[in-house]
Amino acid sequence: MNKAVVWMIGFVLLWGTTIFSGCDEAGSGGSGSSDVFRGEPAILDSALTISVIDDRPDGITDVFFSDTSDRIYLWIYWTNVEGRHVVDVSWFSPDRALDDPPFREERETFSSATGEQITWFYIERPANGFPKGEWIVEIDINELFERSHLFLVE
Repeated sequence: MNKAVVWMIGFVLLWGTTIFSGCDEAGSGGSGSSDVFRGEPAILDSALTISVIDDRPDGITDVFFSDTSDRIYLWIYWTNVEGRHVVDVSWFSPDRALDDPPFREERETFSSATGEQITWFYIERPANGFPKGEWIVEIDINELFERSHLFLVE
């Protein structure tokens, strides 16, 4: 076969593929799935709040204020947690490098006979206020990453 004919067939196939598959202007994406509650501890709900009252989150928000927010709470409702578990929470402030130690770390050990548990953690405002910017709080249970929250301090 002639080189020109081979080149022309390749061009037509490439052009046809482009035309028939279309140009997606919405961008790329994806999806995934997982078995729910495969016998492992899981967070059913969690929130950043201005306080916790009677074991319930009060004032759910993701924006706090450097000079007026006294505390920033992380409230967590656990499920599938029969027996003893260890929760580690690490608060990362925007004024530290990624490889620096966290602003604060907390560890809570609990035992649940019902398989459900509520825990909460908080950080208190330093004398000079919370550092402004985007914060991250990470939640681990039994030394396994479970969830993180991003929040803003203005």
